[in-house]
Amino acid sequence: MMSRLVKLGRLQRIERILYQNPQGLTIQRLAELCDVSIRTIYRDIKDLEQIFEVPLTRENGRWKVVRTSYLPPVRFSLHEAMGLFLSYRLALRYMDKQNPDLEEAWSKIGSVMPEPISRFFPETLKEIKNKPLDREYNRTVRTLTSAWAEGRRVRIQYLSSRRSTPKERLIEPYFMQPSGISHALYVIARDVEIDEIRTFKVQRIKDIELTDEKYEIPGDFDALEFLKNSWTIWSDEPVEVKVRFSPRVASAVKEAIWHPTQELKEEPDGSVIWTGRVSGILEISAWIRSWGAEAEVLEPKSLRESFVNDVQSLAKLYGLGLTESAGKQEGQCAVEIQDAKNFAHETP
Repeated sequence: MMSRLVKLGRLQRIERILYQNPQGLTIQRLAELCDVSIRTIYRDIKDLEQIFEVPLTRENGRWKVVRTSYLPPVRFSLHEAMGLFLSYRLALRYMDKQNPDLEEAWSKIGSVMPEPISRFFPETLKEIKNKPLDREYNRTVRTLTSAWAEGRRVRIQYLSSRRSTPKERLIEPYFMQPSGISHALYVIARDVEIDEIRTFKVQRIKDIELTDEKYEIPGDFDALEFLKNSWTIWSDEPVEVKVRFSPRVASAVKEAIWHPTQELKEEPDGSVIWTGRVSGILEISAWIRSWGAEAEVLEPKSLRESFVNDVQSLAKLYGLGLTESAGKQEGQCAVEIQDAKNFAHETP
């Protein structure tokens, strides 16, 4: 038993050493580092490949780990694992399809979690399995992941919202970002033909091919900077948005940081004015609408007018009448609908 544990520890050490030395190491050097014979190292290499399925390759007498196709074992503390648990629960809110890779990763994490936390992992796995399986979508996500990790261009057939047929694009993936608003995954990539960074919705990629053409992400590209003004994914010229929240929901608004640029101003009547600089207004519109009649758009004027038009359309749809309000701002409308929540607006 002890010898098996010693060997297992040595195998894990060899795997870790090779991963930390991307240029590779000779058998002789591995034997020196592990203080065993060359014959033992040869047996260990064979076991790593055949039993533990560690992707290894040999070049110019040096053994290497194929770093782009796997990650080495990682140990998590209880509190780190809890962080993953919460992150995963949040991810389920945006996922509308099965993800076998995420399912497998979740199963591995759940197997080492202590009671009573571990009992919730099978229930979470059921939530994944109950979602529809889209094999082509999963293939697209895996191909994009490989392209991003290996620095290889991908050729895609992309169906934009403004076209009836897909168009071929050659792209270089720079970053991937989910959106809880549109329940979608996006890839931020350089469009080679037009030499611009664009955002592509993965669900609109109808076909994908991993090429052998290499690329490098520019050193000055900063994904956080690129997305800093977006509500989730939309990147455009920032617009100052100002919203008044009623006293009824003011405390809930103040309890969270909804956007990194937000500023809050408390009013004497208990209401709060929320201000932020946001890229475009489409994504934040869904958030404002989720507060129903408790939120009043103050700026920009174009957004306020769009809300007035929507309220009028809703009143007509539900057969309700509008009355002019005696509020301070001319043109402000009051409607019998108290909670027009969550319009199904899709991020382009």
